[in-house]
Amino acid sequence: MGASAAAFVVAAPADYSLAAGHASTGLAAAVVGHWPPAAALAALGAAPRSAGGQAAFAAPVGAALAATSLLVALRGALRRRDRRSHTRSARTQAAAQATQVAPASALVEEWVESQVRKASAGSGGRLDAALSERGLVTLRELGAPARNQEPWKYSDLKALFDDSALAPLSAPSEDILREAVAALLEETEEGQDHARLVFVDGTLSPEFSRPGRSDKALVGGALALAVTGGSEVKARIAELLGPLPEKDMFLATKNDALGCAKLAALNQSLLEDCACVLIDDAEAADSEAITVEVAFITTGSSPSCACPRVLVQAGKNRRVRVIETHLSSDPSDVSLSNGVCRIIAAEGAGVEHDLLQQKADGSRFVESLTAEVAAGASYQLRLLQTGARAGRVNAAVALQGEGASCKVLGTLLADEEQQLDLHSLIHHSVPGGKSEQLHKNIVAGSAECIFKGSIRVDKAAQQTTSSQLCRTLLLTKKAKVKAMPSLQIQADDVTCSHGAAITELDETEVFYMRSRGLDPGAAKKLLLVAFPQDLLGDLNKVAPKVYQRAVDKLVRMAAQ
Repeated sequence: MGASAAAFVVAAPADYSLAAGHASTGLAAAVVGHWPPAAALAALGAAPRSAGGQAAFAAPVGAALAATSLLVALRGALRRRDRRSHTRSARTQAAAQATQVAPASALVEEWVESQVRKASAGSGGRLDAALSERGLVTLRELGAPARNQEPWKYSDLKALFDDSALAPLSAPSEDILREAVAALLEETEEGQDHARLVFVDGTLSPEFSRPGRSDKALVGGALALAVTGGSEVKARIAELLGPLPEKDMFLATKNDALGCAKLAALNQSLLEDCACVLIDDAEAADSEAITVEVAFITTGSSPSCACPRVLVQAGKNRRVRVIETHLSSDPSDVSLSNGVCRIIAAEGAGVEHDLLQQKADGSRFVESLTAEVAAGASYQLRLLQTGARAGRVNAAVALQGEGASCKVLGTLLADEEQQLDLHSLIHHSVPGGKSEQLHKNIVAGSAECIFKGSIRVDKAAQQTTSSQLCRTLLLTKKAKVKAMPSLQIQADDVTCSHGAAITELDETEVFYMRSRGLDPGAAKKLLLVAFPQDLLGDLNKVAPKVYQRAVDKLVRMAAQ
């Protein structure tokens, strides 16, 4: 007998038996709204034991049925009200969304046009007139990002693009700038000979850059390499810079679009210089990797957005590591950096790429990254975002040759009112590819992290192995995360998995730390600093200042 039946038997007169086996269930269900009154009456086959009992039974049954009818009527009225309310709510939401989309799209379009006007009025030249002209034509063809577009559905476009109330800072003196840049860059150890390229507001700084000693690679700014390498090198660079993501390559479907074409075209149209790492083929695999450090620093004094550009071409069997950092020389910097990066790994090549964003708290940051990985080659991206009030990375990796592999490791540390975002796509188009994506968010204050990662496996990409996992720690009640891992699989012989986990700091682990003599604050700090360590890897060795700034932020977040 169900719970509702037991409740009725207790309430029914003791001298009555119920002829129908489930009559009690029928009345109780009618009272709570599960059965209509007619069904309840049919179920009530009551057989009185005495005439006196019949009179005694009639009143309770009549009252119960009257109550049942009243409850059913009320339930119907409530349902009709809810339907009307839902319809009004849907209409209201649709109208509100429509009114929000148009101003947001117009805001971005106006911002883009203002950047073109400001850059045209400035003194800076263009890296390549033909590239800039083509970028400008593409820019006019494409629509602006808007909230009704899937890639931008959750992004705060106002925080990212509205600079109407923001003014450029005064240009710093040479001494102040020199001191600030030196404090940001990693220390040079004795005997260290890897190349370093430092761009300040888009211009290569000879004072802080060094060419390195490798005879295997062309490393430098595109302008400088075009002068030293002649027309052949200039043509090679222009050819590699020409294709734009989601316009000429990485043509996306509706489900995995990153929405980066418009901003990439803006970068192309305003491009003044580019960090280039060009390495020719080798007959055998390199025993040691070529290391190149690339730093983009903004002062906040430029009237237009910064357009950092990175181009890495690793020849056959070559190994290279690129440490790319984005920094602000002034804590009051509110400028926007709109970057583009292209990685090409030829057959058997290996590329390790660290993308480290630690700009000022009020600045804005976007980077669109593509990686093309040939047969037997590998690509590893390690992303760390801790700065900027709005920071977004669009990362697309194409595994184009059999046996190609990639690993994408992402860490976002968001506090106060930050919105940090990673939109990614890993595309398997050939058999035997391997990919792994591990992502972690730590969110405090009223900040928000967004992770939307897509893995696409084409029908031809049999025997693919792929995994994707996003884990998030929310430290405050107002902290938010949107985690959207996804798999699009058309092949039938694959091993693929994906998942997401969202949690608070484990009180059991805090208790364990306290039982070992740590106070609650120290226990929380230790746990937070430990949480992303598996993704940060050797960052404390290759970029100790970047690593320390990340740890310092985790310690501040632990105090909340």
